[in-house]
Amino acid sequence: MTGREAAWDAVHEALPARWRVGPVTYDPGVVRPDGLMGAFSVTARGPHPGRGKAPQTVSGTGEDEIAALRELDARLRGVPHPDGGRLDEPRRRLRFAYLQGAELWTVANRGRQLTEADLGRVLQRYPRP
Repeated sequence: MTGREAAWDAVHEALPARWRVGPVTYDPGVVRPDGLMGAFSVTARGPHPGRGKAPQTVSGTGEDEIAALRELDARLRGVPHPDGGRLDEPRRRLRFAYLQGAELWTVANRGRQLTEADLGRVLQRYPRP
């Protein structure tokens, strides 16, 4: 299997249900982060959400086709980028709220706080982003 095939396989494995991937395109007018001109890009698009609404898209760019596919794969899998993302803080707060809810449920239904074993099982159900 070539690197190109492996990159495409990884993107297709990372795609959520009912999402589609477009073709890889080259734009000679794009300035890459390294300062050179020209970049390849590929975009994945989610299902159409309804009338008057645009579908969600995720894109990857790179100096060649494989680099663009790898970046798209990383973005689809939620791998954080060095500059972070707008969703990092809400994800942390949601994880904390989930753990707090598990603690409250245990106190209300079992009459005790979470043990370390209980906490481990709860964390397995809500993996770290």
